[in-house]
Amino acid sequence: MKIGTLLPSATEIVYVLGLEESLVGVSHECDFPSSVKVLPILTSSTIGKNKTSEDIHESVESLIRKSISIYDLNLELLKTLKPDYLITQDLCDVCAVSFNQVIDACKKVLNSETKIISLRPQSLNDIWEDVRRVAHELDVISAYETFKENVDQRIKYISNKILKNTSNKKSVLTIEWFGPVMIGGLWVPEMIEIAGGSYLMATPGEKARTVTLENLKTINPDVVIVKPCGYKLEQTLQDLELIDKNVPLENWKAYKNNNIFIVDGNAYFNRPGPRILDSIEILSGCMYPELFPELLETYRHALVRLSQGLVVSSIK
Repeated sequence: MKIGTLLPSATEIVYVLGLEESLVGVSHECDFPSSVKVLPILTSSTIGKNKTSEDIHESVESLIRKSISIYDLNLELLKTLKPDYLITQDLCDVCAVSFNQVIDACKKVLNSETKIISLRPQSLNDIWEDVRRVAHELDVISAYETFKENVDQRIKYISNKILKNTSNKKSVLTIEWFGPVMIGGLWVPEMIEIAGGSYLMATPGEKARTVTLENLKTINPDVVIVKPCGYKLEQTLQDLELIDKNVPLENWKAYKNNNIFIVDGNAYFNRPGPRILDSIEILSGCMYPELFPELLETYRHALVRLSQGLVVSSIK
């Protein structure tokens, strides 16, 4: 069996199902597990690296206006590899190769025996269901059952501990982009609720909402999670001045109480795959560090805490 994946979450689903050795090609953004970095690269981006979030947003908007794809698919490589399964998505043309591109590519270079599996998660249950569906298609349903049992146990641990030790929910704002500012939607509000919080300026199942500085001045979150989609931790830290410019941090309780966290948005929160479970644990540790010090320690490589004055401090 030969499997090609066109987005990181698909690669991680294949990995958690124990089928990494069946992977023959991945997207240019696939980086987990690190062993997949040596595989042939099926996609590329038309947007250059080392740009600020505002520059990237402007580039994306320009490409969309011109009806130009943000991503390219290597048809010659696809033709050579001839995967039996090609796992893609049909949720966001900004996040990965568009579904229509994949369909067109398959018609041009692949035969009808290649099975396309398309992911379109909009909720937390959709993510787990996508893992189950891929497992069913690839005939490894027992691996899914083991995975889901682990998911349920770790979520139950968080929920029970919060229920026993807290009475008031903390208000949480998650920032998915900051040039312009966008608030995390889709499955993120559900994650906040599991972690014992109430979400702000978001609607479960709906895509990220764009907000203005004036909108943000009307709220006062207890906790703020900055997790730009596709940004590694060090990239976000380089853009702190832009966050300060577009977000009224100093107005908020979260700022005064040092409860603003910068998280690796490339690896967590925005990849609708197995590590969404890790993202729930990160949320729980940030919201209730006194209850989950072990979670902050586990993920300390992926987050930092901002002190007043936008000074990065270590996780304690």
